[in-house]
Amino acid sequence: MQTDQSFLDIIADYVESDRVTLPPFDKTALRIQQEIQKEDVQISKIEKLIIADPAMSSQILKVANSAFFRGLSKVMTIRDAIVRMGLEEITRIVLILSQKKLYDTPDTFIKNYRNTLWQHSLVCALTSQWVAREAGFDESTQEVFFGSLMHDIGKLFLITVIEKIQTNKEAPFIPSQSVINEIIQTQHAEQGYNLLVKWNIPEKYCQVAKEHHYKKFDPNNIPLIALRLVNKTCNKLGISIEKNDDAANSVTAESSFFGFSEIKLAQLELQIEDSYKRVSHHYNISTAT
Repeated sequence: MQTDQSFLDIIADYVESDRVTLPPFDKTALRIQQEIQKEDVQISKIEKLIIADPAMSSQILKVANSAFFRGLSKVMTIRDAIVRMGLEEITRIVLILSQKKLYDTPDTFIKNYRNTLWQHSLVCALTSQWVAREAGFDESTQEVFFGSLMHDIGKLFLITVIEKIQTNKEAPFIPSQSVINEIIQTQHAEQGYNLLVKWNIPEKYCQVAKEHHYKKFDPNNIPLIALRLVNKTCNKLGISIEKNDDAANSVTAESSFFGFSEIKLAQLELQIEDSYKRVSHHYNISTAT
């Protein structure tokens, strides 16, 4: 590697050579997410998909018996877990479990970055579902959750590349946090889109990753519009990598699309704060086996 390369050049080399990859998206999670959107959802199919993945099964039972979900009797089967938590909650937990493991790392700086990114992604996912329901798009809540959870996957990929460069000592020094944030901010949407395409994720979700910072949006992509509204508001409230006080000033198009008044936008902020509490207390799920 040439010594006169910039840090950005080194990152580009890693990306183009595929020397750093994230594990493929969990097929069980994707199939369950697709199954639950059908009109004739069958609990038996969801049950079989989870049981076929022993690691997922053990985590589901662990969550079902946690303090938050625990009932009078202990849950012993996946069917009982589905009955106790409900299909929608089971789907959320499956998606959360499949993604949470991607955010683990021993490096302190990288870990703090990933933790903040994970919290932001999950808060966006939970709150975007609220937006969809409030706007009358109840049938899209699962799609909205999935798209929002994955929207910043490009940031996770790029910070993983930077971690690898640091480990391999292929740069004379690692830039400051502000420089790293700038690099990730300008490149994450395109990298996220490319990664989801490689994973064969449906195009609607790939577009959420690619277009959530575009000036205009596709009016047919409800997951994208809901995420854009929530994402900007999260940035205003500081529930993101960087706080941006002006971020919510540009939500006019999205709020108008959903018919949200100033009162509803104030409720949105409260919902984001509530989702943040839920993430901290109820969805901080361990992926250890």
